[in-house]
Amino acid sequence: MVRKILTALTVCSLITAPLTSGAAILFEGYSKIKSGDDHIGYVISRYEFDDKKKHFISTYFIKTGKGPIETTESLKAVADSELAPISYEYTSLAGKETKTIDAKFKAGVMTALVSTNGKGSKIEKKIPKGTFLSTFLVYLMLKSKEGLRSETKYEYQAIAEEDAGITKGQALVGKEQLFNDFKVFKVLNTFKDSKFLSYINDRGEVIGTSAMGTGISTELVATPVEATNGQSYSAVILKTLFGAVPAGTQNVVARGKKAKPNTLPATTINAPVTAPSPATQPETEPGQ
Repeated sequence: MVRKILTALTVCSLITAPLTSGAAILFEGYSKIKSGDDHIGYVISRYEFDDKKKHFISTYFIKTGKGPIETTESLKAVADSELAPISYEYTSLAGKETKTIDAKFKAGVMTALVSTNGKGSKIEKKIPKGTFLSTFLVYLMLKSKEGLRSETKYEYQAIAEEDAGITKGQALVGKEQLFNDFKVFKVLNTFKDSKFLSYINDRGEVIGTSAMGTGISTELVATPVEATNGQSYSAVILKTLFGAVPAGTQNVVARGKKAKPNTLPATTINAPVTAPSPATQPETEPGQ
């Protein structure tokens, strides 16, 4: 369930913070996960660009629950400069249930090795032109002809990393408003028969998300402590996945740059997102 509201957790502002790998951090932050009013887990997310290889890299780690209901997920995804998929590694652990996917892309074909509770299988399928990894959705929106702007509809086709399936989706961008005192666009995304809202600023940073009908939401916070809320984490796992334990300071919330008073008309986060008129829709699909 948590994975379904993370598709749009992306950013597209080049903040020059070089890593030892030679890549630059585009975004890095901690988000808390809530079920209703209960703080049930956290997300650590990072986006990088390797200028030498011309690769975009998306990495995240998710943890929810405790004890027998504890669930963790992680992803390391790589795309080229045009956001065409190159590879990704996905893992999940829910109680005693385990799943890993190691996918590679070459000449328009995806080859994925899948292991579910120790039982292996192989997936091979052709990838239609323009298909991308769902973790890079906002990048594709920003790279489209219209960019990320109000009253715009984006039709797309993406790979769901948790099952290597290809699914069509739609994102409707509403008007600018305030969310936790930050100026954002409210985006209604439909993907894999699920609907969720994302609150995204003009830099592409996702400030919050909400899975409609489930009560599950995420909220970008300023410090790791606010996100983890006393829940444990393994420094070894995080160092293996990210190269180091992320500081989570490369985002607008950590920098505390809220919108100035009276910069937006009075709006609420409950305002509906309506479909744009045909004249405001992009003439090409995102990324083309």
